[in-house]
Amino acid sequence: MAQDKIIECKNVKFYFTKERILYNVNWTISKGDFWAIIGPNGGGKSTLARLLVGLLKPSSGEIIRDTNLRIGYVSQNTFLNRHFPITALEVVMMGFLKPRLFGGFLSKNAKETAMRLLAQFNMESFAHKKIGELSGGQRQRILIARALCGNPNLLVLDEPTASIDPKSQKEIYHLLQQINQEKTIIMISHDVSILLGYAKKVLYVNKEVTVHYLPKNIDTACDTNGFDEHFCEVEMLMGLWHSKIGEKK
Repeated sequence: MAQDKIIECKNVKFYFTKERILYNVNWTISKGDFWAIIGPNGGGKSTLARLLVGLLKPSSGEIIRDTNLRIGYVSQNTFLNRHFPITALEVVMMGFLKPRLFGGFLSKNAKETAMRLLAQFNMESFAHKKIGELSGGQRQRILIARALCGNPNLLVLDEPTASIDPKSQKEIYHLLQQINQEKTIIMISHDVSILLGYAKKVLYVNKEVTVHYLPKNIDTACDTNGFDEHFCEVEMLMGLWHSKIGEKK
Protein backbone atom coordinates (compact mmCIF):
# COMPACT_ATOMS: atom_id res chain seq x y z
CA MET A 1 0.00 0.00 0.00
CA ALA A 2 1.32 3.46 -0.91
CA GLN A 3 2.64 5.49 1.99
CA ASP A 4 -0.25 7.98 2.13
CA LYS A 5 -3.02 5.38 1.70
CA ILE A 6 -4.53 4.04 4.89
CA ILE A 7 -7.54 2.13 3.48
CA GLU A 8 -8.31 0.89 -0.02
CA CYS A 9 -11.62 -0.70 -1.02
CA LYS A 10 -11.38 -2.93 -4.09
CA ASN A 11 -14.60 -4.09 -5.77
CA VAL A 12 -16.33 -4.37 -2.40
CA LYS A 13 -19.82 -5.83 -2.32
CA PHE A 14 -22.06 -6.51 0.64
CA TYR A 15 -25.27 -8.54 0.71
CA PHE A 16 -27.68 -9.03 3.58
CA THR A 17 -29.32 -12.40 2.92
CA LYS A 18 -30.22 -11.91 -0.77
CA GLU A 19 -30.51 -8.12 -0.66
CA ARG A 20 -27.71 -6.21 -2.32
CA ILE A 21 -26.68 -3.38 0.02
CA LEU A 22 -23.42 -2.20 -1.58
CA TYR A 23 -21.65 -3.14 -4.77
CA ASN A 24 -18.69 -2.07 -6.92
CA VAL A 25 -17.19 0.05 -4.13
CA ASN A 26 -13.75 1.22 -5.22
CA TRP A 27 -12.49 3.91 -2.88
CA THR A 28 -9.18 5.05 -1.43
CA ILE A 29 -8.73 6.89 1.88
CA SER A 30 -5.45 8.72 2.38
CA LYS A 31 -3.76 10.16 5.42
CA GLY A 32 -5.15 13.59 6.31
CA ASP A 33 -8.41 13.22 4.38
CA PHE A 34 -11.69 14.62 5.71
CA TRP A 35 -14.46 12.71 3.92
CA ALA A 36 -18.13 13.57 4.19
CA ILE A 37 -20.32 10.60 3.28
CA ILE A 38 -23.76 11.58 2.05
CA GLY A 39 -26.65 9.84 0.32
CA PRO A 40 -30.26 8.70 0.79
CA ASN A 41 -31.56 6.64 3.69
CA GLY A 42 -31.04 2.96 2.94
CA GLY A 43 -28.24 3.74 0.48
CA GLY A 44 -25.63 1.86 2.50
CA LYS A 45 -23.75 4.65 4.31
CA SER A 46 -23.76 3.06 7.78
CA THR A 47 -23.02 -0.36 6.29
CA LEU A 48 -19.96 1.11 4.58
CA ALA A 49 -18.78 2.60 7.88
CA ARG A 50 -19.13 -0.78 9.61
CA LEU A 51 -17.19 -2.44 6.83
CA LEU A 52 -14.38 0.10 7.17
CA VAL A 53 -13.99 -0.42 10.92
CA GLY A 54 -14.21 -4.22 10.63
CA LEU A 55 -17.59 -4.82 12.26
CA LEU A 56 -18.79 -6.36 8.98
CA LYS A 57 -16.92 -8.33 6.34
CA PRO A 58 -17.41 -7.81 2.60
CA SER A 59 -19.45 -10.43 0.77
CA SER A 60 -16.83 -10.12 -1.96
CA GLY A 61 -13.93 -7.87 -2.81
CA GLU A 62 -11.41 -6.69 -0.24
CA ILE A 63 -10.65 -3.85 2.13
CA ILE A 64 -6.92 -3.31 2.55
CA ARG A 65 -5.90 -1.47 5.71
CA ASP A 66 -2.53 -0.01 6.59
CA THR A 67 -0.78 -2.18 9.17
CA ASN A 68 -0.40 0.80 11.51
CA LEU A 69 -4.05 1.84 11.26
CA ARG A 70 -5.90 2.52 14.52
CA ILE A 71 -9.59 3.36 14.18
CA GLY A 72 -11.85 5.31 16.53
CA TYR A 73 -15.56 4.82 15.86
CA VAL A 74 -18.66 6.73 16.93
CA SER A 75 -21.67 4.71 15.82
CA GLN A 76 -25.05 6.16 14.87
CA ASN A 77 -26.98 4.38 17.59
CA THR A 78 -24.52 4.52 20.45
CA PHE A 79 -26.06 2.93 23.54
CA LEU A 80 -26.00 5.57 26.22
CA ASN A 81 -28.63 5.35 28.94
CA ARG A 82 -29.15 8.92 30.13
CA HIS A 83 -30.63 7.67 33.39
CA PHE A 84 -27.66 5.45 34.25
CA PRO A 85 -25.63 7.08 37.08
CA ILE A 86 -22.38 7.51 35.16
CA THR A 87 -20.33 10.68 34.82
CA ALA A 88 -18.93 12.24 31.66
CA LEU A 89 -15.40 11.34 32.79
CA GLU A 90 -16.39 7.70 33.32
CA VAL A 91 -17.93 7.52 29.84
CA VAL A 92 -14.72 8.82 28.28
CA MET A 93 -12.63 6.38 30.31
CA MET A 94 -14.68 3.50 28.89
CA GLY A 95 -12.69 4.09 25.71
CA PHE A 96 -9.59 2.71 27.45
CA LEU A 97 -11.17 -0.58 28.49
CA LYS A 98 -9.47 -3.61 27.00
CA PRO A 99 -11.11 -7.05 27.15
CA ARG A 100 -9.73 -9.72 29.44
CA LEU A 101 -11.05 -13.04 30.63
CA PHE A 102 -12.56 -11.55 33.79
CA GLY A 103 -13.56 -8.10 32.58
CA GLY A 104 -11.71 -5.01 31.39
CA PHE A 105 -8.89 -2.96 32.85
CA LEU A 106 -7.71 0.62 32.63
CA SER A 107 -4.21 1.83 31.93
CA LYS A 108 -2.45 3.75 34.72
CA ASN A 109 -2.73 7.14 33.04
CA ALA A 110 -6.32 6.65 31.76
CA LYS A 111 -7.86 9.29 34.02
CA GLU A 112 -5.19 11.86 33.23
CA THR A 113 -5.57 11.28 29.47
CA ALA A 114 -9.37 11.39 29.71
CA MET A 115 -9.23 14.73 31.53
CA ARG A 116 -6.89 16.08 28.87
CA LEU A 117 -9.35 15.03 26.16
CA LEU A 118 -12.21 16.67 28.04
CA ALA A 119 -10.16 19.87 28.26
CA GLN A 120 -9.51 19.71 24.50
CA PHE A 121 -13.28 19.53 23.98
CA ASN A 122 -13.96 22.35 26.49
CA MET A 123 -15.78 19.81 28.66
CA GLU A 124 -13.36 19.63 31.61
CA SER A 125 -15.77 21.44 33.94
CA PHE A 126 -18.44 18.81 33.15
CA ALA A 127 -16.22 15.85 34.04
CA HIS A 128 -18.19 14.86 37.14
CA LYS A 129 -21.62 15.71 35.77
CA LYS A 130 -24.00 12.81 35.18
CA ILE A 131 -24.30 12.06 31.47
CA GLY A 132 -28.05 12.60 31.63
CA GLU A 133 -27.52 16.19 32.78
CA LEU A 134 -25.70 17.15 29.59
CA SER A 135 -27.19 18.56 26.40
CA GLY A 136 -27.22 16.54 23.18
CA GLY A 137 -24.22 18.43 21.79
CA GLN A 138 -22.28 17.96 25.03
CA ARG A 139 -23.00 14.23 25.08
CA GLN A 140 -21.81 13.94 21.50
CA ARG A 141 -18.51 15.63 22.43
CA ILE A 142 -18.12 13.06 25.21
CA LEU A 143 -18.66 10.19 22.78
CA ILE A 144 -16.11 11.61 20.33
CA ALA A 145 -13.64 12.02 23.19
CA ARG A 146 -14.24 8.38 24.14
CA ALA A 147 -13.46 7.30 20.56
CA LEU A 148 -10.13 9.18 20.75
CA CYS A 149 -8.91 7.35 23.85
CA GLY A 150 -7.00 4.75 21.84
CA ASN A 151 -5.14 7.52 19.96
CA PRO A 152 -6.58 6.50 16.56
CA ASN A 153 -5.16 7.87 13.34
CA LEU A 154 -8.58 7.43 11.67
CA LEU A 155 -11.84 8.65 13.20
CA VAL A 156 -15.10 7.32 11.72
CA LEU A 157 -18.33 9.04 12.78
CA ASP A 158 -21.84 7.97 11.81
CA GLU A 159 -24.08 11.06 11.91
CA PRO A 160 -22.56 12.64 15.04
CA THR A 161 -24.65 15.80 14.67
CA ALA A 162 -28.05 14.14 14.25
CA SER A 163 -30.79 15.50 16.57
CA ILE A 164 -28.73 18.35 18.02
CA ASP A 165 -29.20 22.07 17.50
CA PRO A 166 -27.45 23.98 14.67
CA LYS A 167 -25.11 25.87 17.04
CA SER A 168 -23.87 22.59 18.56
CA GLN A 169 -23.51 21.11 15.09
CA LYS A 170 -21.19 23.91 13.99
CA GLU A 171 -19.17 23.58 17.19
CA ILE A 172 -18.66 19.87 16.53
CA TYR A 173 -17.75 20.54 12.87
CA HIS A 174 -15.16 23.07 13.99
CA LEU A 175 -13.80 20.63 16.56
CA LEU A 176 -13.50 17.89 13.93
CA GLN A 177 -11.72 20.33 11.64
CA GLN A 178 -9.12 20.87 14.37
CA ILE A 179 -8.79 17.12 14.96
CA ASN A 180 -8.28 16.68 11.21
CA GLN A 181 -4.96 18.50 11.51
CA GLU A 182 -3.60 15.31 13.07
CA LYS A 183 -6.09 12.58 12.18
CA THR A 184 -7.97 11.37 9.13
CA ILE A 185 -11.76 11.75 9.43
CA ILE A 186 -14.69 10.02 7.76
CA MET A 187 -18.08 11.43 8.69
CA ILE A 188 -21.55 10.34 7.63
CA SER A 189 -23.96 13.25 7.58
CA HIS A 190 -27.38 14.30 6.29
CA ASP A 191 -26.32 17.90 6.79
CA VAL A 192 -25.04 18.88 3.34
CA SER A 193 -23.65 22.14 4.76
CA ILE A 194 -20.66 20.17 6.05
CA LEU A 195 -19.42 20.22 2.46
CA LEU A 196 -18.56 23.91 2.70
CA GLY A 197 -15.63 24.80 4.90
CA TYR A 198 -15.09 21.46 6.64
CA ALA A 199 -14.93 18.37 4.43
CA LYS A 200 -12.21 18.08 1.80
CA LYS A 201 -13.82 15.27 -0.20
CA VAL A 202 -17.31 13.83 -0.54
CA LEU A 203 -18.49 10.27 -1.12
CA TYR A 204 -22.08 9.92 -2.35
CA VAL A 205 -23.36 6.45 -1.40
CA ASN A 206 -26.45 4.89 -2.95
CA LYS A 207 -25.61 1.19 -3.37
CA GLU A 208 -22.66 2.28 -5.52
CA VAL A 209 -20.34 5.17 -4.68
CA THR A 210 -19.56 8.47 -6.39
CA VAL A 211 -16.47 10.49 -5.48
CA HIS A 212 -16.55 14.30 -5.40
CA TYR A 213 -13.51 16.50 -4.88
CA LEU A 214 -13.89 19.96 -3.38
CA PRO A 215 -11.09 22.24 -4.62
CA LYS A 216 -10.32 25.45 -2.79
CA ASN A 217 -11.91 27.51 -5.58
CA ILE A 218 -15.30 25.85 -4.76
CA ASP A 219 -15.73 24.44 -8.28
CA THR A 220 -16.41 20.71 -8.02
CA ALA A 221 -15.42 17.86 -10.26
CA CYS A 222 -17.61 14.78 -10.22
CA ASP A 223 -16.36 11.30 -11.00
CA THR A 224 -19.60 9.45 -11.64
CA ASN A 225 -17.85 6.08 -11.68
CA GLY A 226 -20.51 4.71 -14.04
CA PHE A 227 -23.42 5.77 -11.85
CA ASP A 228 -25.98 7.37 -14.17
CA GLU A 229 -29.03 8.32 -12.17
CA HIS A 230 -27.91 9.89 -8.91
CA PHE A 231 -28.98 13.38 -7.90
CA CYS A 232 -25.78 15.35 -7.39
CA GLU A 233 -26.23 17.09 -4.05
CA VAL A 234 -22.74 18.56 -4.32
CA GLU A 235 -23.51 20.29 -7.61
CA MET A 236 -26.83 21.50 -6.20
CA LEU A 237 -25.16 23.02 -3.16
CA MET A 238 -22.40 24.64 -5.18
CA GLY A 239 -25.00 26.12 -7.55
CA LEU A 240 -26.90 27.65 -4.64
CA TRP A 241 -23.64 28.99 -3.20
CA HIS A 242 -22.70 30.65 -6.50
CA SER A 243 -26.21 32.14 -6.90
CA LYS A 244 -26.03 33.74 -3.46
CA ILE A 245 -22.62 35.20 -4.25
CA GLY A 246 -24.08 36.61 -7.48
CA GLU A 247 -26.99 38.22 -5.60
CA LYS A 248 -24.57 40.08 -3.32
CA LYS A 249 -22.64 41.61 -6.21
